[in-house]
Amino acid sequence: MDKETFLGLIRSNIKKYSYHTTEVIGSTVPRYVYTIGSNELFGFELIFAGGIIYLKDDVQLIIGSIFDELKNQVSVPDIALSIASLGTFKLRVVDRSWSKITMLGVFDHYKAEDIPAYQIIPDEEHHTLDVPDMSQVFDPLAEPVWQWLNKDWNYPVSEKSTAITNLETFFGEPITELTRWEDDEWEMFTTDPTNMLKENMRVASIATLLAMDDTLKPLLQLSTGEGIWRKDRDSDWQAWG
Repeated sequence: MDKETFLGLIRSNIKKYSYHTTEVIGSTVPRYVYTIGSNELFGFELIFAGGIIYLKDDVQLIIGSIFDELKNQVSVPDIALSIASLGTFKLRVVDRSWSKITMLGVFDHYKAEDIPAYQIIPDEEHHTLDVPDMSQVFDPLAEPVWQWLNKDWNYPVSEKSTAITNLETFFGEPITELTRWEDDEWEMFTTDPTNMLKENMRVASIATLLAMDDTLKPLLQLSTGEGIWRKDRDSDWQAWG
């Protein structure tokens, strides 16, 4: 979709629904979704960043529900919206350093240099390691999962490399076994995946996984078909077999 078509779609959705959502799925940073148009009603836009436990429809429901709360004149500090099975969500102001490198469609649409934004934050139970604190000035050292927003890829594998993993990884549990199946595809789990439910699995970028746990770097040296395991995060990796 070219830029003019994209901007036309934004205008059409704002006219129909009061806002448009843009989903950004990059190869090296987690997915994020932001609104364009809520600024016209509330004086700011919304962004949901990371949160790999949530599927696409979940995120749309979360954003839509927050939007409805705001339309009902619930003030930002008072929002603590509970959505069945998804958790409770609050809003936190976004520092301009984040909005300028993530919410590009907002600035293209409004032709403005500064548009306020609020980040939708899940509660502690649903707060995964890929959810950044956008209220602080963007710092790749403080938010390594998001470092590739302004840093060139420098690992000896494709930046499009991915791995299937289980959700516990994103709550800080260590990967204990991993296998490289293709040049740019791995599987890695915190426990034996034999009886693991598919809904407990996600495809994540190697960039994100390495940023969350740099003890995974030996995966870069594996040949296709090779696997390694360890007892815990502090143990040495061992070759299968």
